Amino acid sequence: MYDIQKGDMKKLRIFCDFDGTIAQNDVGNVLITTFGDAAHWWDLVDKWKREELDGRDLWRKQFAITPITPTQMDEFAATQKIDPNFPVFVQFCRDYHIPVYVVSDGMDAYIKRILKNNGLGDLEVRANHLEMHDDGTLFVEYPWYKEGCCNCGNCKGTHVRQETQDDELSVYIGDGHSDVCGMREADITFAKDALAELCEQTGKPYRPFNNFADVLEGIREL
Repeated sequence: MYDIQKGDMKKLRIFCDFDGTIAQNDVGNVLITTFGDAAHWWDLVDKWKREELDGRDLWRKQFAITPITPTQMDEFAATQKIDPNFPVFVQFCRDYHIPVYVVSDGMDAYIKRILKNNGLGDLEVRANHLEMHDDGTLFVEYPWYKEGCCNCGNCKGTHVRQETQDDELSVYIGDGHSDVCGMREADITFAKDALAELCEQTGKPYRPFNNFADVLEGIREL
């Protein structure tokens, strides 16, 4: 846990994972298992976790055999729920002028739709770009890849490192393997599930949370 000393009144800048953190589900996994070959996907995920392929190949290999139209994506996104405490958390941050970034190694096509459906379409999103066509063909772009670790499609640590100012403390909030780079760069980490386990294994201090009500309580303390 970051040790805040008396007189340490730095501002905060917050970076939030999306899948399984803001969203109740890991939406990327649900998307693929709904429209694509689930067995093929989980095999790719296992190889990615073993670092046998990078984040770009993970998505490219799956989307090559997964047709999804924009209309199907609209309908799918409408079924996905976010943590009901997240809008309250965002409003608190806005009231106190704390910047919030949504950082994801998933796809902007579903993230932006889901946020917009929940009145949060103006949040800053840093994610991979999914170009969709009416015939169901998909094309993935990785606008942040070259600036990162070159294992993630979108290295979250890059955004923490580049955006945090000298007079600020960076806060990272996440739940899984794709959050490791963000966690490493952050001054303060809120973690659950696989990310909490990884923090324990590596000795990285963190604050446990179950939902954004817990995160909001922690941010109020800070």
